[in-house]
Amino acid sequence: MRELKLETLKEGFPAISKSVGAYLAEGGAYCLEAQGHASGVLLELSGAFEEKVKVLWPEQVNNQIIRAWADSQEATEFGAIAVAILILQSLTNYTVIERSFKGTGFDYWLGVGEYDENRLPFEQRKARLEVSGIWRESKSNTIDARIELKKQQVKKSDDLNLPVLIIVVEFKTPKSKIFRQ
Repeated sequence: MRELKLETLKEGFPAISKSVGAYLAEGGAYCLEAQGHASGVLLELSGAFEEKVKVLWPEQVNNQIIRAWADSQEATEFGAIAVAILILQSLTNYTVIERSFKGTGFDYWLGVGEYDENRLPFEQRKARLEVSGIWRESKSNTIDARIELKKQQVKKSDDLNLPVLIIVVEFKTPKSKIFRQ
């Protein structure tokens, strides 16, 4: 069974510094523990990938972390980014290479293989990633509805003619759906 280790984010990625990676990892751990899960919880993947993966984190969430992540909307956003990046790393050959600007309709540019500092970023942009998080799915806020909403959002950048991945993470169950076009 695949394992998604949140602490891996602390090592950094081309578009994720070590500090930002630590922040995202902590947000992901907070979201999962706040929903009653412990390290090793199974995350059910659907859509482009159908399997269960284990999500692991080294430290139990303490009171300071709980106070730091009291805004569940923000925690959900950053926690979902943490999980989505690890899903990409584990199941695809994509990696996040650059944060996208507001208004583009997606969150990150994706590259393939190793990022080359000597090449221009636009030469390495191979796909687009949009991430969304749901604290707890409800009748009006489902993963499928969010995928449809995000499909409309990413159309803003369809003129780029690059593949798009949309990853929605729901923390209560927990589960994630991956749309790939």
